[in-house]
Amino acid sequence: MSHPIARRAGMLALTAAMLMPSAGALSDVSSWAQEGVAAAQNAGLAPSSLSNSAASGSITRAEFCAVALNAYKAVSGKAVYVSGKKPFEDCSDPNVTAAYLLGIVNGRTNGNFDPDAKISREEMCTILDNILAAADIEATEIAGDACIEDYPDVSMISDYAMQPVVIMVDHSVINGITDTSTDTTILAPSGTTTREQALIMANRFCTAFKPDKTPIAAVDGSTNLPTTAGSSTSAATTIAGLPKTEAEKMTYVYGAGNGKYQSAAEAEAHMVEIVVPVWHLQSNGTKVASKAYLQVNASLASIYQAIFEEIFNGSEKFPIYDVGCYSWRTGEHSQGTAVDINPDENMEATINSDGSLSPTCGTHWTPYIDPYSIPEGGDVYNAFTKYGFTWGGNGWRTKRDYMHFSYFGR
Repeated sequence: MSHPIARRAGMLALTAAMLMPSAGALSDVSSWAQEGVAAAQNAGLAPSSLSNSAASGSITRAEFCAVALNAYKAVSGKAVYVSGKKPFEDCSDPNVTAAYLLGIVNGRTNGNFDPDAKISREEMCTILDNILAAADIEATEIAGDACIEDYPDVSMISDYAMQPVVIMVDHSVINGITDTSTDTTILAPSGTTTREQALIMANRFCTAFKPDKTPIAAVDGSTNLPTTAGSSTSAATTIAGLPKTEAEKMTYVYGAGNGKYQSAAEAEAHMVEIVVPVWHLQSNGTKVASKAYLQVNASLASIYQAIFEEIFNGSEKFPIYDVGCYSWRTGEHSQGTAVDINPDENMEATINSDGSLSPTCGTHWTPYIDPYSIPEGGDVYNAFTKYGFTWGGNGWRTKRDYMHFSYFGR
């Protein structure tokens, strides 16, 4: 697929509004909250599960788990993995399970999660504090204007939530609200929070505890790869010495005579976490170097590292705000042999009889218009196909999956 140079130049002229990921767009956002909600969306904090939900409606425990996972990814730089486990009898939401396994949330005393219950303000503070612990971030003491003793209802804070609320007040993540009956400003720790308020709080949290964006050195991924691995390429070429046939790839990944993993426990025993360099796109159009954490098949770890080095060093400086590999579900993700990149802007879609596309995941694919969409023939495409991966954007006859690169072509 060829694209004029002018279209590349046009991409650079996008306004800040066009840079905003569209996942999780709330409906009927209050006028006072529009700027804050837009900032949260731009930071990738609004999950797709909130799409078209009433902004002024109270956010539930399960809904806030999805927001919390995005906040965790933002401050830690780490990916979040879906597990086949089900810790709660009353909830199978993968976001709840992932948050629980990270230690971000807990269930009720009866062993259930109560996913549809409205979350309290002090519960939100506790979850945000748990994110800091999971991300190994220390909340430093600051001498700000906010002070918990300024609120008359401080005694209403539950014992378990006292320290988290203190931290979030100190860092201006949570502010007081007006008690109209007394015309005083209170914390209302047991009060509920609207979806738009929750997104704004999550963005304040990420702003307060955002990671250092100092450029990092590229990861050395040359181990056990052919001597040409890691070199840049301007076309989708492959490398001599890498396995090419299905049988060769099976042996390379699983070992001679072995087959695919049959359980989450077996799969996770063969996964490793790698750190790869990525570019993050800022609201003003600039790009900063960052890093992403991926849980991948150990046999492909050095290949993945080489791929992401090439993307990072490519002329496009392609921005990646969301990337995932291993997840115990159907398909190659359960084997750690597939990667999804910027899913909302690189939709999965079925091909209709008239050739049109009906999205099944994500919202669009507009390369050279949306900077997060992956163009065919671009740096991301070239790097993955060079190392033997298949792109879902042109790999099958019945659907398109523009976010998806898979080692076995599934």
